[in-house]
Amino acid sequence: MSQLLEVTDLVKYFPVREVQGLRMTNVNVQAVDGVSFSLDTGQTLGLVGESGCGKSTTSRLLTRLLEPTSGSIVFEGTDLAQLPEPRLRPFRRDLQMIFQDPYSSLNPRHTVGTILSTPLRVHGLAKGREKQRVEELLELVGLNPEHINRYPNEFSGGQRQRIGIARALAVEPKLIVADEPVSALDVSIQAQVMNLLGNLRQELGIAFIFIAHDLGVVRHFCDRVAVMYLGKIVEMGDKEDIYNAPQHPYTQALLSAAPDINVVRGIPPKERIRLVGDVPSPVNPPSGCRFRTRCWKAQEICATQEPPLEPKLDSGSEQVIACHFPEIKQDLIADVANSDGLSSGGLGVSTQPEDPRLSAR
Repeated sequence: MSQLLEVTDLVKYFPVREVQGLRMTNVNVQAVDGVSFSLDTGQTLGLVGESGCGKSTTSRLLTRLLEPTSGSIVFEGTDLAQLPEPRLRPFRRDLQMIFQDPYSSLNPRHTVGTILSTPLRVHGLAKGREKQRVEELLELVGLNPEHINRYPNEFSGGQRQRIGIARALAVEPKLIVADEPVSALDVSIQAQVMNLLGNLRQELGIAFIFIAHDLGVVRHFCDRVAVMYLGKIVEMGDKEDIYNAPQHPYTQALLSAAPDINVVRGIPPKERIRLVGDVPSPVNPPSGCRFRTRCWKAQEICATQEPPLEPKLDSGSEQVIACHFPEIKQDLIADVANSDGLSSGGLGVSTQPEDPRLSAR
């Protein structure tokens, strides 16, 4: 595979004013601080972590909806971070985004036809056959083409998210950044949307950066996984390495917190790692390793020296970890047979073919 995207030392600080004593001072919220990763054509990368760790900010930086403070975003050899807005338009066709909220991401004053035809007109695509192309897109995401004149409020949450997916597909992108596309949907609709994205990925060869809280969804959909904590990537590698042999303490705690449905079958629960304390403020993060204030392995070096993101243990994989004391832990997440209709992570993502009757609703 050829490399599609390379992100190096991506940084985003938000300046805010804070009261200190009797004075107002200017401080920076370090939302994203030194994020680096690469993505090949047709590959999927999952970004996981607690709320507030910088996942959504990273997604908006990649699509240049936010201006980066520093760092590079090289897309097919061109650094998007340095491009002025007028020169970004050709790249916006290749790099699209699916937003988290299917209710606020669609203009309630526009019909589905207008929503899907606007990107076609902006980029000069399907001239003279916009309506036909919109109908093709609706069919592609499992919606009835006869609904082209309906407004967003006439659709369910799952159908609205399908419209958002169709809008992203309209310009035939090479990369889609999906920011928690199923978190606002109920579990049955989540399975439909995830199966739809999986089918589109296989049929169209689109690369994905997939952001989610649900570890089972990420394992079901992604090739590689990056774990974020307080604006930094702390572990990254192939999904099987991350799920079966995590080395960073935070990754281990995250996996152990996943629900284990085997308990109801009388099987003893997996080991649970409970973290002590709250997530530090991104305005004043800890020195050295940012996870050290909650880590049971923390030592003096963790406070004085920030661990680089690099291979640490001779495991034979491409797994990289930002930790001074990595250790492989296994059996932290339950395995559930696919015959139960669940993902191997056991968190409720169906791997069965989608019922076409549900798609047409």
